Amino acid sequence: MKLLAKLLLPLALLVLSGCSDEVSPVSALALDKTANGYRLTAEIVRQDSLDDTASPAYLSASGQDLPELIQTLGNLLPGELYLSHAQVLLLGESAAEESILPLADYLCVDNDVRLSLRVAVVRGCTASDLLRNDDEVYALSDMLDRAAQEGTLPDMPLYRAAEVLHASGTAILPALHLDEYGQTAPAGTAVFANERLSCFLDGSEIGGGSDA
Repeated sequence: MKLLAKLLLPLALLVLSGCSDEVSPVSALALDKTANGYRLTAEIVRQDSLDDTASPAYLSASGQDLPELIQTLGNLLPGELYLSHAQVLLLGESAAEESILPLADYLCVDNDVRLSLRVAVVRGCTASDLLRNDDEVYALSDMLDRAAQEGTLPDMPLYRAAEVLHASGTAILPALHLDEYGQTAPAGTAVFANERLSCFLDGSEIGGGSDA
């Protein structure tokens, strides 16, 4: 509830100030590779009632790079696409097999995303499918935060991933999948070499298990 209050504060300030511009807060993003480029799906926070309950809405855009994708998404909305509250970035396997440094740099530098933005690679389905699987706002970020605190998945927010990739081109990121019950669940770790997804490691502990 505190997170929701912080997220909705900019909206309240705009109303009180009499500003007619609207903002559309994004809680999570999913990036997938397509035959002709990329597809970016945004989970938008939508407040449905006066009792502070909120539910997600989803918008998708296709394009050749992230600036084009974000601009196209923004054109679908009546107001500004508000990225600074995004808490999760999901990468489909094919998208992660491309260099993710331009993506990380663009989000961290050009769009001022929060330092705690979690990034994870999705296995076995598209990133957008996994994003849409949970209809509770912040469900993904809560799960990734808990897993990082418990040590079952790497504590690797986007800014830290960008730092280690710039330093050596290697990183270990959390992996997620839809389990046999259709629930979002941890799926080992995703290993990056030369800024690209190299392989997955299974197991409940960081770096544990064998190659998938």
